[in-house]
Amino acid sequence: MTRVTQVAVLEEFNLFLLISDKSLIAYHLDVITAGPSSTVDSSRKAPQKLSGSRDVGFFVAGRMKDRTLVFYKKRDNLSSTFKVLEPIYQKSSERKRAGYFKRGSTEFFREFDDFYIPTECTGINLFTSSLAVSTARGFEVLSLERKVPQSVPEVQGESVQNIVRHIKDQRALCMLRLSEAEFLLCYANCAVYVNKHGEISRSVIMEFVGTAQTAALSGAYLVLFDTDFIEIRNAQNGRLKQIIAGREIKCLDDGGEYNAGLNRPPVPANNGSVYGSSAAGGRTVKAVMQHPENERTQIVVELVLNNEMKE
Repeated sequence: MTRVTQVAVLEEFNLFLLISDKSLIAYHLDVITAGPSSTVDSSRKAPQKLSGSRDVGFFVAGRMKDRTLVFYKKRDNLSSTFKVLEPIYQKSSERKRAGYFKRGSTEFFREFDDFYIPTECTGINLFTSSLAVSTARGFEVLSLERKVPQSVPEVQGESVQNIVRHIKDQRALCMLRLSEAEFLLCYANCAVYVNKHGEISRSVIMEFVGTAQTAALSGAYLVLFDTDFIEIRNAQNGRLKQIIAGREIKCLDDGGEYNAGLNRPPVPANNGSVYGSSAAGGRTVKAVMQHPENERTQIVVELVLNNEMKE
């Protein structure tokens, strides 16, 4: 496949998802692992297109309310339309059938929902009962039941105006869950703490050394990816813990369940919380960077917690 910009594996459904040339496509996972010379049924080798042509910006897969869902963003000029698909279990005899359903669906997915955000969007974080969308205007939180976006953080009140001014022109990266009661809003150059109602919970601003392109949460640490270094901070107090130097650094895997979320077991949902718990997994954070010695080579690195180091 050409111009591949994103991949994810839904192992329990035996599916491999990717964006190729701005189209969302699904393969049987056993076809990918078997290789081109395998004897897998030819009808199963064919990729299955899940979207229209050349109109997908990104996708996110994770769990919400005990369902595995795939969200993908359709290009819509300065606004964003999201389609939500749900993979479905099939009996082994049914899995062998080839074919497409109308409206871009396949026999392995059903159209679950859709929603609209009237601005450009760059990412989604999934929680048990809701989701946070990173937009050109900041963060919007909504549930699939109501589809009424709530802007986060809450900007009313004289005590938070300094923080509001500081993040006004910042690029929103992601919203990460720290505990049952607190979240971290990550921007390109800083992060701020909010409670489960979207109100600023601390008067401090976590200032970054670099300009983050991606942010992830790994255990107790916030991991930030600048193009020239990886910045690691204590997520609870913001203290800088480590700098990992490199060149042309990109985050390949944020350690979430499929390709989004937090690296921790799911947390029970809160009563009264607008978010619920995170779509969590147990993987590690991985990145790619230029090889320090071989100019035409890149290396893939995995970030593994050093258990001998103490706070």
